[in-house]
Amino acid sequence: MPIVRLPQGSLRDEIRLPLYDTITIAAAESPVGVRRFFSSVQGKSRARTNLRQNNLLETAVSYRVQGMALDAQNFYADNKKALPIIMENSSLRLRIGEKDYWEGPMTYVAGRVWQDTAAATTVAATTIEHIVQHYGEAAVQPVILSGKHVVDVNPLQSFFCEWTLDSADVTAAEITAATPAAGTNLKFQFSLKGLLRRPVQ
Repeated sequence: MPIVRLPQGSLRDEIRLPLYDTITIAAAESPVGVRRFFSSVQGKSRARTNLRQNNLLETAVSYRVQGMALDAQNFYADNKKALPIIMENSSLRLRIGEKDYWEGPMTYVAGRVWQDTAAATTVAATTIEHIVQHYGEAAVQPVILSGKHVVDVNPLQSFFCEWTLDSADVTAAEITAATPAAGTNLKFQFSLKGLLRRPVQ
């Protein structure tokens, strides 16, 4: 169980706050492989992560996981096929301590893909000028854990979310289409939704 009370018996400071981390796939970098959210947080800005150390919360800080989500967006026309291909061929695994607490396809955590495109008016109508794609349009928390099914991350307990895109699940053409074009990148932000418990200052 997480530490929720001080030695004197008073309740710890508890706030609703997501824990999040971002993985960036750079230009010409294949999306195929295994990557871990929360495992490489050093040097990242607050826009990319709010974890201060790899895979761990600080001493006396715990977290109650009540859900999770994955967000990504693309606004480069050259990457228009990347998000759907990556989403439907990837899986995620949440590990806390020595156990896996959730595992499934990325589609369940990302929700769905929506897309807005605009055709250039000065050339052929089939030419795409602007594009925006986004995961998780409607659901802030596509995966919800409630009641007895919440999961606690104890102080100094290791945790991570593993993202796998196996080469056996995609064709060579799909890998090419899902690889960010020159001068672009794709950012994937995974978040745990729930309650952060911390020492009262």
